Formats: sequence, structure tokens, C-alpha cells
Amino acid sequence: MSSQKNILFLINPISGIGRKNDLPKLIETHLKNHKYEIRNTEYRKHGEEIAESEKNNFDAIIAIGGDGTVNEIAGALAGSNCSLGVIPAGSGNGLARHLKIPLNVKSAIERIDAFEPQLYDTGLVNDLFFAGTCGFGFDGYIAELFDKYPKRGFLSYAKLIAREYKKYEPLSYEIEVNGETIKSNALVCAVANSSQFGNGFTISPDSNMQDGQFELVLIEKFPFIETMAVGTRFFTQSIKNSKHFKSTDFNDSIHIKVNSTNKVFFHLDGEPHQTGNEFKITIKPRNLSII
Repeated sequence: MSSQKNILFLINPISGIGRKNDLPKLIETHLKNHKYEIRNTEYRKHGEEIAESEKNNFDAIIAIGGDGTVNEIAGALAGSNCSLGVIPAGSGNGLARHLKIPLNVKSAIERIDAFEPQLYDTGLVNDLFFAGTCGFGFDGYIAELFDKYPKRGFLSYAKLIAREYKKYEPLSYEIEVNGETIKSNALVCAVANSSQFGNGFTISPDSNMQDGQFELVLIEKFPFIETMAVGTRFFTQSIKNSKHFKSTDFNDSIHIKVNSTNKVFFHLDGEPHQTGNEFKITIKPRNLSII
């Protein structure tokens, strides 16, 4: 650490399931080497607005919330000289878990205080930013349902998956990647920069956010009787050994077309979207500084 930095902490007070009233005191106690301000976000996309307007005034902006909060702030900071920091306070915390950012608040603040940023890859789906993962199948559909679900947390995800799995019909995909066209009916069609969706649910164990490449992950629908066995593979970082799993690395843009006349539910870092049925995924190498 070379000098005192100017840091802005942005708290999403409604994200996740934890209390955040103690955060100002914890920041005061454990951030020993830098100046700082603390603000709350007040509505969806407010974090993005603040980060966009303040990124030239601070050395780092800290996202305190879940993956949606991180996505908003990271998208505004990508390509700038302002670093992203994360204090995980969401339901899944997928990006933080991948980067081994401590889930303990005190330890996360101490990591920020050490201020050792590195550059990481990010991506775009059409013109929409994502940092860790995006998905166009069952995961996108569940993200849409979870966004409207009255309770947060892993148990709510699990209930939705159990309720919807049997009746979900896999979509038909045409994917242009590495000069080839892949046609697939898949339960999951995801693109991974980081390794997991959140809560340790790992879809691409070998993903590295600093290697200049993404992984296209296709998972076929498996018999319901295999749910426990396949589910265990996600949480033991061994899904790549399943016969239902296929992965293709790429370092150039790819195109995904979903053969549907309806708009397709998809997610960016767990946040649901619905804009059409054709998608261009572009890699932005090493364009986001993260502490």
C-alpha cells in the first residue's frame, strides 16, 4: 500500500438476509489507513448511478450487498481507474466467493484496507454488463422467479428449483463459437467468467477471471431421480465430470440464438432480464480493477 486512498462505501440496505446497522461502526473500527464516506442506495440501479457520477472522485467504491449490487457498481467502474471492493451481504455472493473475498465483514474490510487491487476480465451480453456469469436457460428462468419471491436466501432458491424442475422444458439453442455452430437442447446454457452462481453452486470449476477467456457451459436435463447426485457435483466442484455436462472455452465473441418466438429470460450475475432471443457475448479483458 503506497498512500492513503479515498474510498466510498455504498450500502444496499435491503439486499440479502443480514442486518447492516453495524456496518458504519465496523468500517470505522477496521479501516485504519484510508479516508472514506458511507452512503445508502435507495432503489434499483441507484448504486450504478452513484458509481458512474463518483468514479473520478474516489480511488475505490465498495459494493455492500449481493451480486446484483456488485453488478451495478462494477458495470459503472469497468474501464475506469476506480477500483471495486466488495463486502458480501447478499443471498448468494457468487463473485465474492469466487474471488475468495471473506464473507466475514471484519475480514472483508481488512482486505479493503490492505488495498491491493488486481485487474479482472468482464463481459457484455449485447450491451449489458456482467462480471461473473450469465445464463439463458433454467438458471435465467429461476432468477426471474426468485426476483419476485417474497423471501431471500438459499432455501428460497432450492424451493423454486424443486418446484419448477419437472415442468421446465429445455430450450433449443444455436451457438456460434470458435468458428463452429453448436445446436443443443439444454437445461442450462450459461457463460462463465467466474466459477459459480452463488452459495457454492459451481457450474464452471476451472474458470479464471484473469485468463482472457470464458467458458460456454451446456447442461442437459437429467432424470429427476439423479437430482441429488448431480446436485452434489455442483457443490463439490466436480460437475465437469458429469455425463450431462459440456464446456467449450472461447476468447472471442460468440452468438447465442434461442429458437423461441418469445423473449427469453436470462440473468447477468443473477439479475433477471428479458430483451429478446439473440445474444452476442463479448469478453472485455482485464478492464475491471478489484481489491
